[in-house]
Amino acid sequence: MLRVENCRKVYDEQTVLEHCSLELASGSILGLIGINGAGKSTLLHCISGAIPVDEGTITWKEQPVLDHSEVKQKIFLVQDEPVFAQTENARELIEYLSLFYPALESELFYDLLSQLKLNPKQPFSAFSKGMKRQVLMAAGLAAHPELLLIDEVFDGLDPFARRLLQGQLAAQTVEEGMASILTSHRLSDLENFCDEYALLDEKRILHQNSMFQTQQELVKVHLAFDHPIDPAMFQDFEVLKLEIHSRMAQAILRGKREAMEAKLRKQNPVILEIFDCTLEEVFLAQLEKREELQ
Repeated sequence: MLRVENCRKVYDEQTVLEHCSLELASGSILGLIGINGAGKSTLLHCISGAIPVDEGTITWKEQPVLDHSEVKQKIFLVQDEPVFAQTENARELIEYLSLFYPALESELFYDLLSQLKLNPKQPFSAFSKGMKRQVLMAAGLAAHPELLLIDEVFDGLDPFARRLLQGQLAAQTVEEGMASILTSHRLSDLENFCDEYALLDEKRILHQNSMFQTQQELVKVHLAFDHPIDPAMFQDFEVLKLEIHSRMAQAILRGKREAMEAKLRKQNPVILEIFDCTLEEVFLAQLEKREELQ
């Protein structure tokens, strides 16, 4: 179990994280979402132990991460910008990483590189950003960490590489109980792959929930009437987002789907359509709702 408890991080007198808390069980995949500059990368670096928090605690299986090398060996961070620790090619990189990750399986690393058609002896200077990310993700998986952190997961990867690495990550999650935290600007990458998500906003985790529970609690509705819509008809609903265009309306509502549908049908709409929300719609609706309340 990962526990981030009431953490604070300050850079150059600017607070990046404040009262930030998060929990993640082994065998789970969490999508960390937030606007640019929200602090997602900083939070991943703090969780990995690469940088210290100024207040609060971060533990993995009840052991502090910071200043405990035996705990850090169980956590692997794939950064957004590839870093290769002065190594010149993939073969040197995996030899270097094996000094820090006792569980690292070189055979798996080279097998993944072979399937990705990457030459481990070719210099990194000849690799594109996407190729470098493939190397680092393969290294992270080959390290067999208990907790894998990937900033901008699948960014710059072609469909084959995405499917291969996604499949390997899923297999290790099931077979080894590996936990993962993934970030991405393409929320569809997270929506179809993660068990749960956490929204980082205003320097803290504003909301965390399972993907299944979110789909049960939030719905998108399309309505049409034979008369202009009175916004008051939504006063008994918990509305995250509402757009009314004369006789048509679109809304994102929170509550039990069956109960909301029954209440809406009592309004005698000409058209009533109910859909699951995408993660992007949930993300935008929650941010817009927060801005309305400020």
